[in-house]
This record gives sequence, C-alpha cells and structure tokens, in this order.
Amino acid sequence: MDAGNLEELEGKITKLLERHDKIKREKEQAEKRLQQRETEWHQLKGQLRQYERERIDLRERLDKILGHLEQLDLA
Repeated sequence: MDAGNLEELEGKITKLLERHDKIKREKEQAEKRLQQRETEWHQLKGQLRQYERERIDLRERLDKILGHLEQLDLA
C-alpha cells in the first residue's frame, strides 16, 4: 500500500467521521424537538381536560337555571 492509498483512505475515514458527527448532531436536535413537542402535547391535553370539565360544569349550571325557569309559573 503506497502513501497515496493511505492518504485516500485517511480522507475517506475523515469524511466518514465528519458525516457521523453531523448525523449524531441532527439526531440530538430531532430528539430535542420531539421532547418539546411531547411536552406541548401534554400541556394541550391538560388544557383540553380543563376545558371539558369547565364545559360540563357550565352545562350543569345551565340545566339548573333552566330547571328553575321551568318551575316559574309564567302563564
């Protein structure tokens, strides 16, 4: 194996290592974005549960008000 082949092999290995590092960084960034999205999803899910509870509470209160109105003798 002559010096030219070794230099070529060294260059290929260097490029491979650079590509590996780049892919590793991209993977880490993707994992961070995924974690952020999961956190946002959990927050939105919590808000949705809160809105559902509020909707149920409002519905119950409106039903109660309507019940009182039905008891009035408006005729």
